[in-house]
Amino acid sequence: MDGPLTHTPAAAPTPGAAGLAATSRQLLDLHDTRRARTLPLKLYLPEDSQPRGLILFSHGLGGSRDGGANWLAHWCSQGFAALAVQHPGSDASLLRNNSPLGLRHALKAAMNPEELARRAEDIRFVLSRIGRDPALAAIADVQAIGLAGHSFGAVTVQLLAGERRPQHLPVALDPRVRAILAFSPSARFTDQGPSLDHRFGGIHLPFFSITGSRDDGMGLSDITAANRELPYRHMPAGDKYLLVFAGGNHLDFAGQASAAEGAVFRLRREPAPFQHALLAASTAFWQAYLAGDDEARGWLTTALPHKLRNDDRFEYK
Repeated sequence: MDGPLTHTPAAAPTPGAAGLAATSRQLLDLHDTRRARTLPLKLYLPEDSQPRGLILFSHGLGGSRDGGANWLAHWCSQGFAALAVQHPGSDASLLRNNSPLGLRHALKAAMNPEELARRAEDIRFVLSRIGRDPALAAIADVQAIGLAGHSFGAVTVQLLAGERRPQHLPVALDPRVRAILAFSPSARFTDQGPSLDHRFGGIHLPFFSITGSRDDGMGLSDITAANRELPYRHMPAGDKYLLVFAGGNHLDFAGQASAAEGAVFRLRREPAPFQHALLAASTAFWQAYLAGDDEARGWLTTALPHKLRNDDRFEYK
């Protein structure tokens, strides 16, 4: 453990407000012998209480286990354990010996079906070790797990949630996974393969898509801000949510922009003007679907819309 994390309490308590739990963090490594692959992890733990649930986080291209720190520390302050997973091959190792232009090419090259499959298997491997590996003893008993990710990490959790892609065979998900949250989700290659209704029609878990009106591919892909809304549009109704923050760009949703992202995009605006609303909404989502809090579930559809700015958009179905 390397000491306490800090957070800023909300001015007034609501189901989505920051908690007051003291929290700590720990760096770990898990080795997958079958794949000869070592996964760096960062574990966030609420102190003096059993976790209300566990959230696994998958970073974007060029990220690391430090990714999503703003989100994970906040959720942990509310009593949830969180585990950031680093994905070798599409992580900060792309920074090595790369100029900004070389890094851009390296990031594009890492955005491929094989790398996505490796990432999804990383998450499945970590899930398989919870309750079995002594290194994860602090979260051995959790029975409610959420998956979250940003950008390529969002695509990773989409795939795990049940997105049907021609290049990937469906694999059963750990039954302890109860909900999915995707920062900057996407639906690339809309002109290939089955319809989007088929592609996203198998996602039945509660799913929260969070994006912004300027959340495009930022030169790395053909993704537009409108594309980020497509997964939600084509999922079946039932516990599905979409939150679009006016002016929000891609790095606003990283939770902590990596050095690679900063070098390529040179955009840094922390905190985003809507960060408090984002934290409240995401926390309420975990309270509702991991902790079984009916008040938080109601707060999402009744109180949250009144916490947003005029140009923000919130939908649910």
